[in-house]
Amino acid sequence: MHRFSATKMLLEHLGDRPVVANLGPSTDELWHSGDRDRNFYTYGSMGLCSSIALGMALSTDEQVISLDGDGSLLMNMGTIGTIGREVPSNLIVVVWDNEQWAQTGYQASHTAFGTDLEQVARGCGIEKTATVRDEEELLSVFHQALDEEGPWFIVAKIQEEEYLPVSPVEPEMTLYRFRKSFGD
Repeated sequence: MHRFSATKMLLEHLGDRPVVANLGPSTDELWHSGDRDRNFYTYGSMGLCSSIALGMALSTDEQVISLDGDGSLLMNMGTIGTIGREVPSNLIVVVWDNEQWAQTGYQASHTAFGTDLEQVARGCGIEKTATVRDEEELLSVFHQALDEEGPWFIVAKIQEEEYLPVSPVEPEMTLYRFRKSFGD
């Protein structure tokens, strides 16, 4: 499965829900899939995507989607424990697991050596988890997550492909548009 194709597919099904994208290719691919006010791009925030999404989920009744990466989550595994402690019913975390820290030079991440992020999430008290390896499985589990209370933690095993052009994201404008999309 490729992240860009899977991102486009998820975007077609998430409606108007807010989505937080991990730095680098996850942000670029979300932007290229369809820039919208409810996309929150986290350039320069490695390890914080799901933490930001968690904070959003705790402050709204809307369902919030996090498109995180294995390397970023490994840098801040405390966020998985905090999700398990807080149990936000409106949070869906999708982890793009390419088994590497691609943003820092394609070093193999812990998931390439047996760390199972789904089991980590379960061990932290997140009951609704899945690991998927193709778009059909991902879409099926994603629809289930959209229809049920969470939190949900979905590990999507992906293969890297050539990166898209860097999206012209301006952090200040992203924050302004995103905040405004929630109304007053």
